[in-house]
Amino acid sequence: MRTEKEMLDMILETANADARIRAVTMEGSRANPNAVHDEYSDFDITFFVTDVREFTRDKEWIHRLGDILIVQCPTDWYSHPYDYNSRDPFAFLIQFADGNRIDLTLRDVGLISGEAENKEPRIVLLNKDNFPSLLPIGSEEAFFFQPPGEMEFYNTCNEFRWLCLYVAKGVCRKELYYSKHAYDVLAMPMFLKMLNWKVGIDHNFQVSTGSSCKYLKRFLTEEEMARFQGIFPGGDYEDISRCLFLMYDYFDELAGFVAEHFGFVHDVRETCRVRHFLEERLCGA
Repeated sequence: MRTEKEMLDMILETANADARIRAVTMEGSRANPNAVHDEYSDFDITFFVTDVREFTRDKEWIHRLGDILIVQCPTDWYSHPYDYNSRDPFAFLIQFADGNRIDLTLRDVGLISGEAENKEPRIVLLNKDNFPSLLPIGSEEAFFFQPPGEMEFYNTCNEFRWLCLYVAKGVCRKELYYSKHAYDVLAMPMFLKMLNWKVGIDHNFQVSTGSSCKYLKRFLTEEEMARFQGIFPGGDYEDISRCLFLMYDYFDELAGFVAEHFGFVHDVRETCRVRHFLEERLCGA
């Protein structure tokens, strides 16, 4: 497996040898000093080029970067085909056989002035023309949690309780994936939103738990982490029901904490009535 230095050397050698590539930046976890850096970290790279079309019409050039295991072009998808006559940004997601991965984005150099508005962490690897808008950014402030407004808090609580009813319906009907989807994909993001607000309050909203809350364990005690891990059910209907109540009650505690901190209304009546309804539905499931 190529080392980080070998990968960066290869990226810069590619860019320096091609006059059409005018600047190179690295974003993502490798540009964020607070992120995890290991052999699984992607290289999120942007090439600012004179004409994107010269790099998209013939894609064979990407094989110069290494032995490619699989590549994906998310900007050219069946539901939104890419216009190859355009100069719109284009992305290659490249997994190499040696274990490294590059998420490579091509951007027209004519759009580079807009980079002055970018607030996300990045490292400038190459700037052939000394573009003033292309500056390194070391802070992850752009990812910090934002305090909720009262309407957002209310909607989040209401949506969570509403979606818990979907989980119960799936269990009662013995529709496994319906109930799991409602739990994991629909209700869980509402729970995580409330948990992240609690973390934000505890740290003065100067932190982030990262993409998909992957750094959550940094901000929870061992007891809190164990409780969090305990709300994830397996593929058994009884376990889904059991975990649903654990998640429901945990959410209610978090919502009460957040509401008290901001002076929001915590709708205890709705919480209790929905829980009682869930008990009636699931007692015979």
